[in-house]
Amino acid sequence: MTSLFILFNMKKKSLILIAILMLAAMTGCKSAPQNKAHAFDSNETIHFGYIATDQLHSPAVMIMKEKKLLEQAGFNVVWHEYIAGAHALQEMAAGAIDFANCGVVPVIINHSQGMELAILSGSNQEGSSLVVSKSIKSINDLDGKTIATPGLGSIQDAMITLIAMENDITIQLTTMEVADMPFFLEKNEIDGFIAWAPHPAIAVSKKAGHELLCSRDMMPNHQCCVLVTKAETLRDNPKIAEKVLSVYLDAFKWFLENQEESIKIMVSATGASETVIRNAITTVNYIYPPYCNVESMEHIARGLIGAGRITTTEAELGGFFEGLYYPRLLEEVLEQSGLDR
Repeated sequence: MTSLFILFNMKKKSLILIAILMLAAMTGCKSAPQNKAHAFDSNETIHFGYIATDQLHSPAVMIMKEKKLLEQAGFNVVWHEYIAGAHALQEMAAGAIDFANCGVVPVIINHSQGMELAILSGSNQEGSSLVVSKSIKSINDLDGKTIATPGLGSIQDAMITLIAMENDITIQLTTMEVADMPFFLEKNEIDGFIAWAPHPAIAVSKKAGHELLCSRDMMPNHQCCVLVTKAETLRDNPKIAEKVLSVYLDAFKWFLENQEESIKIMVSATGASETVIRNAITTVNYIYPPYCNVESMEHIARGLIGAGRITTTEAELGGFFEGLYYPRLLEEVLEQSGLDR
């Protein structure tokens, strides 16, 4: 059954993904990490957006905020919390935030609609799960059931819709804040939900349901979250973008080298138990250095082109991502900061 969900190397899945997108996202030293680049001569104020309760998908942001690494690098920081990436990007378009960590799907959509964005780094791959009530034992049992998603355009909504289409079943989708999903499943007001970690693990720990599929089964190695800024930031303030990226990479590496303390921070930030966090973190794929999975992003973009959401042609996709994703900057910062080792 798993083979039904592999997307990235099977062209026949493209038409299905197009239809979906038309609807629309170790222990180590215990001391605080120190950013290796020098601080600015005078403080710069940056506004940084992140998704609430998304620390498992965005561990570098969590560490930066907890350890005040951006402040150590010479920034004044104003943190902004959002319930979804689309909201963060709306605020970025309005000039309210300078950097954000959010899902790649809304980034691609907004960039295609004229908002010039720049992906500086990946954050995580995979990391979502479908949790359902105890009575649902198989995919066919989802027929006619109500499943909550974070909303149209999210990668989670795309994956559950794909399951319905591939298995010729009807699933009633409803939009809900991710943090509320375990509660509504526990109260039997929904039959299941698909969301990012740790919320599926929270529901399982409460015995509200069980995990039917994780994103590793549905869309293996898909790019999930990214660090993004406006393209004008790279043009007008490249040193600030480089410094923020350097701090981000330092925090990412520290997270990987200090898993035990990082888990404690996640417990504090999410309010979930340590057992839940340890179980949830196994569903997330952390790639370091955090280059993006361009193949998966291009596959999503092809679906958006077919859906009429992007006017770029498939032949122009290379240029589209050259103007959106900047792996050369990531490589340069890694080398300059010694963070590639």
